[in-house]
Amino acid sequence: MKQQRTHPLIHERRIMVVPGVYDVLSAKIAERVGFPSVVLTGYGVAASHLGEPDFGLLTQTEMLDVARRVTAAVGVGVVVDGDTGYGGPLNVQRMVRDLLGMGARGVILEDQRWPKRCGHMRDKQVIDGQEHAAKIRAARDARGDAPFLITARTDALETHGLEEAIRRGHLYKEAGADILFVEGPRTREELRRIGQELPGPLAVNLVEGGHTPLCSLEELQEMGFFSVGFVLSGLYAAARALERTYAEIREKGTTAGLGDNLMSFDEFNAIVGLEARYAEDERYRA
Repeated sequence: MKQQRTHPLIHERRIMVVPGVYDVLSAKIAERVGFPSVVLTGYGVAASHLGEPDFGLLTQTEMLDVARRVTAAVGVGVVVDGDTGYGGPLNVQRMVRDLLGMGARGVILEDQRWPKRCGHMRDKQVIDGQEHAAKIRAARDARGDAPFLITARTDALETHGLEEAIRRGHLYKEAGADILFVEGPRTREELRRIGQELPGPLAVNLVEGGHTPLCSLEELQEMGFFSVGFVLSGLYAAARALERTYAEIREKGTTAGLGDNLMSFDEFNAIVGLEARYAEDERYRA
């Protein structure tokens, strides 16, 4: 693999960029190119494991099963999309303890009403702010002194407006959230107000084709954001690559024209650790 260049703001740790992953392979590739942490996205897991939209169809058991395999396979920090916590405060506590047990580094908890939807989809509903604050407190208590980040996300901007989203951000910070995340800002002005009026650290997601403007890292840092998630970029890139590859095979009956669009046999085996398995196998041969 070629030496990877790093954006100056990322290299100087003035901003944290987190890619979204959806299975063990995508997490291994993110680790390989040098990211120190990833977020396991519910949208991506629903799409890759169920072939369904992020519409509240993915269960807690299914999400934690994928999270367990990802955390076991990579050495980078894994933050897990916990959706709404799959119930009340006690459900949140059980999930946080499960995540701690598998070595996850954090969870994202949102204030949508179940069944939830992707933050950039229409017709969302949110629960009462105090109800979600109780879930944040429960997550904090379950975490104890462990190095485990709790990100409180609010989807109230779309349902109740920016003022309510900012009010909820303060409420969730008081409840013990480490990071605040207002989902779905539609303009740079909304981003600036969030950055100015909420205490940091602040997270923002950039979703290609979503509501939020695709601002540069320099813009986002100036606005007051520290964590920037490219949560669906890898999923969308993989889907497009698969579509093009399969279409090429169907049309031409060969992959000869794909060239560098395909990873080589040896490159791919390096990602999944084939040589290490050969070495281990040799140790136990009679």
